[in-house]
Amino acid sequence: MKRIAAIFIAFFFIPLSHALNYGIHCDDVELINEMGIDEFIDTCYEKGYDAILMNVMPWEYYFESPTLAKLGWEFGGNLLGPLIEKAHSKGIKVYADIQTLAWKIRDDYDNPGGKPDKEDVVSVVLELINYGVDGISEEMFPAEWMAAVYETCNEYGIIYIHKHIPYDVVWFNEEGSNAFYAYSSCDVLMTEDYYMNDDLPRWQMAAGFSNSLNKNLWIKSCPADWALGSVKNMENVLAARVLQYNPEYVFAMIYSREDFEEFEPSVIEKITENFSYSAKKGIFNIVVYLTNESEDFDAWQLFDVSYAALSTAAGASGYDVYITNEPMEEADAYFIYTRGKMNETLFLPTSILNLFNQSKPVFIEVAYDLPNEGSWSYIRNKLGISQEEFLSLFGTWRVEAEYNGINYYHLSDDWYLFNPIEPEDVNGEILSYGKFLGKTYAFIIKKENFVFINGAGLDAEASFPISNILNDVLQKPFHGICSVGKTSVFYAYDDTILKIRFPYDVKRVAYMERSMEGNVEIGEWFIQMSSVTLLIKETTHSETNAK
Repeated sequence: MKRIAAIFIAFFFIPLSHALNYGIHCDDVELINEMGIDEFIDTCYEKGYDAILMNVMPWEYYFESPTLAKLGWEFGGNLLGPLIEKAHSKGIKVYADIQTLAWKIRDDYDNPGGKPDKEDVVSVVLELINYGVDGISEEMFPAEWMAAVYETCNEYGIIYIHKHIPYDVVWFNEEGSNAFYAYSSCDVLMTEDYYMNDDLPRWQMAAGFSNSLNKNLWIKSCPADWALGSVKNMENVLAARVLQYNPEYVFAMIYSREDFEEFEPSVIEKITENFSYSAKKGIFNIVVYLTNESEDFDAWQLFDVSYAALSTAAGASGYDVYITNEPMEEADAYFIYTRGKMNETLFLPTSILNLFNQSKPVFIEVAYDLPNEGSWSYIRNKLGISQEEFLSLFGTWRVEAEYNGINYYHLSDDWYLFNPIEPEDVNGEILSYGKFLGKTYAFIIKKENFVFINGAGLDAEASFPISNILNDVLQKPFHGICSVGKTSVFYAYDDTILKIRFPYDVKRVAYMERSMEGNVEIGEWFIQMSSVTLLIKETTHSETNAK
């Protein structure tokens, strides 16, 4: 897979609001056992780690647990007790990860023992609190478990970390809850950057929920050998996230001793020390208006797939994303994601309809059919779409479209739906169109400041027309991390030309390129405008940072 340049751009310094803390995530205990607790903790201290996130039950469990013994789980020994004692003596916090409890019920893992219920999970948390852990971490928990664990952690004054993965939103809805309720029941949302494709921007979904729910956002990378290609590239991705979000903690997920010895947490500060941190940017409010009904299970999944396009478009246009289920009054642009009609029409509340009576940009995307009933007729008129009923077309392959003479993939090959809106059905402006089964359909329709995005399950390339509508600068399809502000971050993994419109006038752009091998190149441009064109050519296994 090609790894191309990324660019960090900054113009003046804004001080950190807090010190950056470093953590190591041991998703298994092999590294700790190989080194021994004393050597492992001493080396963590020397490297400057502030916290250890340890999976205390990767298969066997590694602490005294009457609850897991009762369930018949396999005991691997009391590793946690002496690790906490040694870590605390060095001032290092220990967070206990208990994600395997959810694996047992989500994926029916065949490790020994029975499946836990909510009461069992709370009992395990209490056992770990008695051990002296500084916090509890998990992923994939059902929402009712999250609420119970959050209440227990609050009672005992420890941190509760939820490691967000995008598919969470689907699980919650399937269980009769929703992401907004679930994520309100934790102290920290932690991202997990996995692969060099649209997963990188999809994982920014956690940031959108953190913003709107006023939760702390922590950053975690995947191991170098999963997909990032090198420890240096893991450093690059973590540095990009630090500049984007200014988190309190960044965690490196490390399995092997070789990677443990190579990765130096302090490198993150060395990469970012000459760059500023973004001041408050505009707000791009993604309004997810769905229900907890079973038919919205798939709507949430399509939102997950589309999120790469939405987050990258917002980032490229200088916005922070806030994900809410009701519109925010102070937002600068809105993207409404809603079901439309599947079996029954989901009617829009007044709070959403009122957005179509003001001057701020409003995008709307439906997960299924575009209705023509009640208030939906009003929406269609605002969008310039004729008064007909459209039944969505469904497929599992990518659909190519054209925008301003540039071909791009509008819909993902994972799963997509779109409404067959032909040009004669539109009295607004058709910005993007595509051919499918021999016919031409409108994919992006604009009338005044209102925009209809035709299709659910957008490919990441669909970010470039959305960002062009938001910031009036056209660029070719872009894949990767993309954020514009006082610090701008670009991390591309395919050939691309970036045309960046800064949200203010600039005269100088300085950059630093840092490759996957750690090689560094610096330079600068002098410009007299608020936009600049940057050619990111293929530089195999490289990343570029600019300020």
